[in-house]
Amino acid sequence: MSGENVNPCVHADICGGCVYQGVPYAEQLEMKNARVLELLLEYGVTCGSYTGAHPSPHTRAYRNKMEYSFGDEVKDGPMTLGLHRKKSYMSVLNTDGCLIVPDDFNTIRRETLSYMTERGHSFRHKRTHSGFLRNLVVRRGENTGELLINLVTADGETLDEAGFLGLLRSLDLDGKIVGILHTTYCGRADTVACDSVKTLYGQDFYHEHMLGLDFKVNAFSFFQTNTSAVEAMFASALALLPDTSDKKIFDIYCGAGAISLALAQSAREVVGIEISADSILAARENAARNHIENCRFIEGDALEALDGLPERPDVIVVDPPRMGVHPKALKKIISYGVNELIYISCNPKTFCENMAVLAANDYKLDTLNVCDNFPFTKHIELFSHIIKR
Repeated sequence: MSGENVNPCVHADICGGCVYQGVPYAEQLEMKNARVLELLLEYGVTCGSYTGAHPSPHTRAYRNKMEYSFGDEVKDGPMTLGLHRKKSYMSVLNTDGCLIVPDDFNTIRRETLSYMTERGHSFRHKRTHSGFLRNLVVRRGENTGELLINLVTADGETLDEAGFLGLLRSLDLDGKIVGILHTTYCGRADTVACDSVKTLYGQDFYHEHMLGLDFKVNAFSFFQTNTSAVEAMFASALALLPDTSDKKIFDIYCGAGAISLALAQSAREVVGIEISADSILAARENAARNHIENCRFIEGDALEALDGLPERPDVIVVDPPRMGVHPKALKKIISYGVNELIYISCNPKTFCENMAVLAANDYKLDTLNVCDNFPFTKHIELFSHIIKR
């Protein structure tokens, strides 16, 4: 475990990104552990084996992705680029010196804001839906050092793409920029989305090494944000399935296929299901680049995809988004009657909600492990082994 956060972030009191800046790390772990135990009690979930919160291998510069927003800190103030102020939808802070991202991210953020300000570009206003600049997304391969930069704008103004490209490529960075993108999105939603995308330099993906595999991560595909922590978590979660040699496994909410491909190295067959077309494309490419042939991926909503599969699994792995497994999908999962499930969750509350339903259908929580993959934030990750009674 690293660092006790002796020197908290300068934005600790006002930034909405981290809520535990200034809190000793050991105390953060205790607070997160207490929260999980509280939820287990609230939902009446009992556990055979429970471990306290495991620390992240790194507590600083651990994020491999950051979505910065353009805006202003005060109404009609100068343009800013960073994260939202605590408890404020409208106010955006210049989060320079952020401690949970690599220094390269801070440099790219700072120089991009300076460049765009000097050229008089406007930012997209959330209420009026006018303006040009929306987001800056920076992604990094922790084990490869590759950087992928994506500027997201609306239309209505002309970006000097050559000038922006020249700025970024001139920066003195620890990592290597492998791709620079310009994405256009004119919708009203305050989210990173894509109407069209143009590759200004290099490629629209980066590479990562994890679990002994090579991964291609596309610009819009999901990949866990703390690589070293999630690698340790996935390895520990898969170790809860000691014998998969003759088993068909469904990996539901598979993302870019990290767990699916790791499982496929020992299982008879793995079927990954994911609603994101970009993630499914990446998963299929990752299977090919790792020469894995006993793993296939299906694009679609979990329930619809499961309904379309005639075969039955021996084991099910789920790693849902924060809202948990949809009740109808959970009912379908229960109907298979498998003896083992691995449930990975980034939201202990929805995990406990789902686990209460599983418990009412003759499943029990055999093992629960809590992982702090998001130091200094309120978020918690966990993985569990659930077995048929």
